[in-house]
Order: sequence, then C-alpha cells, then structure tokens
Amino acid sequence: MKNLFSLLFMCFLSLAVLTTNGQDDKKGVKSGSKGKSKTEKAEKKEKATDKKDKAADKKKDKAVDKKKDKAADKKEKASDKKEKASDKKSKSDDAKDKAADKKQRANDKKEKTADKKEKATDKKEKSTEKVDKKDKVDKKDKKATDKDNTIKPAPKPKNDDSKEADASTKKKVAGPDKQIGKDGKGRAIFEGPRGGQYYINSNGNKTYLKTENKL
Repeated sequence: MKNLFSLLFMCFLSLAVLTTNGQDDKKGVKSGSKGKSKTEKAEKKEKATDKKDKAADKKKDKAVDKKKDKAADKKEKASDKKEKASDKKSKSDDAKDKAADKKQRANDKKEKTADKKEKATDKKEKSTEKVDKKDKVDKKDKKATDKDNTIKPAPKPKNDDSKEADASTKKKVAGPDKQIGKDGKGRAIFEGPRGGQYYINSNGNKTYLKTENKL
C-alpha cells in the first residue's frame, strides 16, 4: 500500500512536471513570437525613422541648394548689371570723346577758314596797296610826262617832215631809253625816264607825243 501510494505520488509528480513544462514551452513560444513581433516593429519603426530622416535631409539639401542657386543667380545678375553699367559708361565716354573730337575738328576748320579769310584779306589789302602804289606812280609819271610835254616840249623845227631818223641816229639820241613799239606811221617810239613817249625825227631831235597819241 505504501508502495502504491509512492507510485501514485511519483506519477502525479511526473504529470505535474510535464504539465508545467508544457505550459512553460507554450508560454516560451508565445513570448518568443511576441518578442520577435516587437523586434520587427522596432526595426520597421527604425526604418521609417531613417526614411523620414533621409527625406528631411534631402528636403533640407534641396532647400540649401535652391538657396545657393538663388544666391548664385542673384550674384550673376548683379555682375551682369554691373557689366552693362560699365559698358554703358564706356559707350558714354566714347560718345563724349567723339563729340569732343568733332567739336575740335569744327574749331580747327573754323580756325582754318578764319586764317584763309585773313590771308585773302591780307592779299586783297596788299593788292589794293600795290594798285594804289601803281596809281601813285602812274600819276607821278603822268605829271612828269605832262610837265615834259607842256613845260619842256621839244622844239619842232620848221622844216620837220615827221619822218624818223636812221637807225644809228636813233640809237645815239635815244641812249638808254627803251623802245616800246611803233606808231601808226611805223616810227619807233621810245619811253623817257619820266614816262614821256617820243620818236626821233629826221633831224635827230626827240619829238614827244601828245597824251592822246601815246601807245
């Protein structure tokens, strides 16, 4: 009886142990499954976080790049504007230089015209002075001729036949006086130092011409 009780106790104990082990195994499986599920969730969450962080970083990088591009564009536009302003200033300076050159050329042309006009005036004045001087000389010569013809006319011999002397006589009587031509009768006409005109008659005397008969 005692042995039977002991045997039953052992069976009961073995059954209890088996039951406990079965429950523990079942609990362990459930616990392992639950832990695995938590790990997967954690990994999934971590991946989602990483994905979110990457998206944020990408967005941030895009914003930074966009900002940099805008700054670069702004800088480039400012540089273009500055370059255009420089070109405009250069063109303005060139236009000013051209205007100054044109003005200078106009002034030079004006000065040349004034010089030319002044030279023409001087030439005209000199010509006028020359004419006046010539008129004075002509008047002086005319007075001298008139004086020769009126005050000291060569005496005309009564037997003067109005013929001229021979060549040797003419040369001797005329001396340094220059022959200026011949009159209508073919007589050689000489001009005296005072402008008087005469021919040498057959008697070897100077016969002066009247003013209206001069050559």
